Amino acid sequence: MHLISSLLFALSANIDSFIVGMSYGIKKSDISLLKSTIISLVTLVGTIAAILMGTEISQLLPASCTVGIGCALLIGLGLYYILKALFGFLKNKIRKTEVKTNEHVSAPADQETKTALLTLKEGLYLGLALSINNFGMGIGASITGLRLVPTAVISLVVSVIFLYAGNFIGKTKMPRISDQTADIISGLILVGLGIYELII
Repeated sequence: MHLISSLLFALSANIDSFIVGMSYGIKKSDISLLKSTIISLVTLVGTIAAILMGTEISQLLPASCTVGIGCALLIGLGLYYILKALFGFLKNKIRKTEVKTNEHVSAPADQETKTALLTLKEGLYLGLALSINNFGMGIGASITGLRLVPTAVISLVVSVIFLYAGNFIGKTKMPRISDQTADIISGLILVGLGIYELII
């Protein structure tokens, strides 16, 4: 049962990795499997720190309400991501209607795209940014009783796959998902995880 929770957490926490990988792919910036692993390891450090912090916090709380508090945090975060995405969609719609009113904009000249390699320094910064983003989720998930080792291992594997797959898709003409869509998916998974943890 805990493995399902760990997998749901890993999928939600690492959707940003997929979007980041895809955005670098669109810019023709290559993230190799090795670099995906390095970035994911840096992200993992933040996730482990958050889970350990959540475990310490849960020991200070009454045993009867720790799961409820953790679930409330996860559901709250999920709803925040969903609302953020919906506001993003509304903003984009307003912008599109404004652009349609002044459509006499000259088309940009085609530029030659060159493949660029992501440097190790950029990769480390990227991993740090993604780990900070996952911090709140890690604390909330660990308060509900998520186990460190399976959650850490599954998160690492999912992060590597999402980064590498996102980068590959970004370099092709396959359909891409927007930041808002990713936020909604992440939010729904978090809400689902929170409800699932309350039920089991």
